[in-house]
Parts: sequence; structure tokens; C-alpha cells
Amino acid sequence: MFKTRFTERLGVKYPIQCGTMMHISDAELVAACANAGIFACLASAMYPDEESLVNELNKLKSLTDKPFGVNVSLFPGHDARTVEVTLDIMAREDIGIIETAGRSPEPHLDKIRQKGAVHLHKCARIRDAVKVDKLGVDLVAIVGAECGGHPGMEDIATMVLVPEAASSIEAPLVAGGGFCDGRGLVAALSLGAEGVLIGSRFLNSHECKIHESAKQKLINAGLTDTMIIQRSIGSPVRVLTNEWANEILRMENEGASLEELLPKLTGQLSGEAWFDGSDDAVFPCGQVVGRTKENLPIGEIVSNIIAEAEQTTQKIGSLV
Repeated sequence: MFKTRFTERLGVKYPIQCGTMMHISDAELVAACANAGIFACLASAMYPDEESLVNELNKLKSLTDKPFGVNVSLFPGHDARTVEVTLDIMAREDIGIIETAGRSPEPHLDKIRQKGAVHLHKCARIRDAVKVDKLGVDLVAIVGAECGGHPGMEDIATMVLVPEAASSIEAPLVAGGGFCDGRGLVAALSLGAEGVLIGSRFLNSHECKIHESAKQKLINAGLTDTMIIQRSIGSPVRVLTNEWANEILRMENEGASLEELLPKLTGQLSGEAWFDGSDDAVFPCGQVVGRTKENLPIGEIVSNIIAEAEQTTQKIGSLV
């Protein structure tokens, strides 16, 4: 059930991707997703040198024999290495699926394809989806305004964005932004997507290593407890509402420069705070965090999603 071009091209059982999360998408999390029958990517930018990256890849390979990918960030400043160096490491390590996001992958296509890897690119705008589709990307992911992390500047909701994107490209589409359960999976497929991107739900999983107090903050959050910051610098991010994020927004509203904002925005702060229980940082997450109320093993989360999706399709079938 739910066999799509997403499952066929990636070799996974279910049309679900765990969104790649900086500081969080390590070998254990990715392997747990792969073993549960869904797709996930290791965040290569988490590993500052070749040795640490290769060691983590070897660890991941030892934890699963199922398909997985590696995210190669195209955001400036995310990776200590150049994109080209990271892609050469992927080729040497025979990584069969590469995910890119941030900027256009066009300058890097030869490197991405040098060993025939399947290429998934994530974006937030229709025009970017159309562009990478014309470049021959194997799968395209698009995220609506509800998503955690970078939703783009256009503020188009997933319900509007996904069917338009699906009608505009030939490649299989992966829909992200506001999804966390089986009903959402069925909705994404109904809108024309062939897979669904779920990020925030997997923060509250046993295999996710963030601090228990961070998990409790996410469980306590309501549907209105996220906010957009960094819009003033052209790089909007949806984060959990807290005093730190409110201070950043206040500074933006008062005209703070990028240089003045940077000490509050550094990824090192978020990386440390996810794991030490501090509240003095920004915590990227989507609006759907308000629908997550329990911490479960990834295998159980996936089983629940699929069971609900099957029940939902049966219900819909009975109405036709």
C-alpha cells in the first residue's frame, strides 16, 4: 500500500521522509528511520572534518542495511568544507542518495551525479521547484509556510503550494509543512505529492538525542507557539516561541543589522541548547509541534502513521 515513485526510487517501504535536522540527524536517528521503512538523511554539515564524517557514515552503515541518504547543505556557511569536497567524500563512500537544499544545485550537478546518486532537492518556492525539475533532479521536496526551519519568504501555505507544485513539475514531489500523522500523509498524496516530509514529529522520538526538557517544551507547545524570525535579513526561520526568539524579533523590528543579530542567531547556540536543556537559543520547529503530545520510538511513530493512513483511505473509500 502507498507505493509511489518516491518509494520506488528511494527503495523504502513507506512514502515518508524524516526531515533533515541540523545538530540532530545523526547515525542513530537516520538508522532508526531506515529500519522503520522510511527515508532519512544524515546531516553532513554536523561533522567538521572528513574523518568525523566518514566515521559517522561507517557507524550508520553498521546500524542499517536499508536505504538512507546524506544531506549536503548549499546554505552559505553551513559546512566547514566546500560543497565540492563534501560531494567527493560522498562519492568515495558510495552514498547512493544525496539531498541538497539552500541554493540551486546547478553548479554542483556533475559532482552529485559522478557515481550515479539519486538526487533529492528541497525548496520553498514553485519557481525553484520548476528550475530544479528542468535540471533533471530525481525528486523535488517543497515546504509550505507551516514548516520548521526555512519556509521561504512568500508565506504560501502547504495546502495551496503542494497541488500547484505537483502540477508544475514532472519529478516526484515530496510535500512538507504541517504533516505529522496518517491523515496528513493521505492529504499530501491527495494533493499530488508522492511522499511526505515530516520533521518536528520525530524530535519527540526515543532515538532523538535532544534533552528531555527540550522534548517537554515541544510537548507543552500549542498550535500558536511558533514564530518567524530572520525575515528582516531575507532568511526567515520558524522557531519555537521563547524569550530568546522574542528578543530577536524585537531587535529586527527596531532595525538591527545582521552584525547585531548574529550573536543571537549562531547555530552553535542552538546546537548546544538542544542537548543541554538551556532556553537561551532558537529551536527550529513547525506549527505541527502543537499536535505532538507523546515521546515514542520511531518504529512506533511510523506504525501509527501508516495505520491511521490506511484507516483514512478506507473511510474516504466508503464515502465515494
